[in-house]
Amino acid sequence: MSGTRVGSAGAGLGLPGRLNGTAESVSGMPTEIVLFDGADRVIGRLTFRVCRECRTGRILDIWIDETWQREGLGRELVRGLLARHPGHAWTTTSQTRQGQAFFTAMSRETGLSLAPGGPLCPHLVGRLRRLLTRVPRQRSPGDD
Repeated sequence: MSGTRVGSAGAGLGLPGRLNGTAESVSGMPTEIVLFDGADRVIGRLTFRVCRECRTGRILDIWIDETWQREGLGRELVRGLLARHPGHAWTTTSQTRQGQAFFTAMSRETGLSLAPGGPLCPHLVGRLRRLLTRVPRQRSPGDD
């Protein structure tokens, strides 16, 4: 996971506490933006992968501590991510009902598709899936 601590979360995002963000994400590698409260407790996290070559990204996970939900923190984390990677196409992983509602609202608000689905480019496919697609299918004795 890559990530670098950056200054006060209040700078530009209006978030409480301190933000551990990404100065530079490594293309294709999972990266986190982590939000801390004033007591240095993690209160939010956004995990994503981005491919600079194909200009695509995938939001892998977003989590906000229960006590901080409905405060706009998830929304600001997503907006911060999109601002760091303008012009990229995005997908998300499968979602809970609450997650589906959140990303549907974010899609309307940003004008970008944030639909669940597979990666938009081959660089964001995980190692296991790449290996499975390379392994030829073995024929069974009954396959004719």
